[in-house]
Amino acid sequence: MEKFKPGDLVRIKDGTHQDGMPDHRLGMIIEFAEALGNRTDSYTVVFLGTSFRLKFHEMFLEHLTLS
Repeated sequence: MEKFKPGDLVRIKDGTHQDGMPDHRLGMIIEFAEALGNRTDSYTVVFLGTSFRLKFHEMFLEHLTLS
């Protein structure tokens, strides 16, 4: 069962590093991604205000709630 779905707003957790990731760490899930090695629950994230996309395992993602 997927914990995230396309359209979900997410924040990349502190301590996670990926080259090219914007400082704001905010993005939107655009698809369930192909497996990364032995990691199966991975998602493609497009970062807000950009067209930059990266894949992350769900352990590095948290739902973003706007308040």
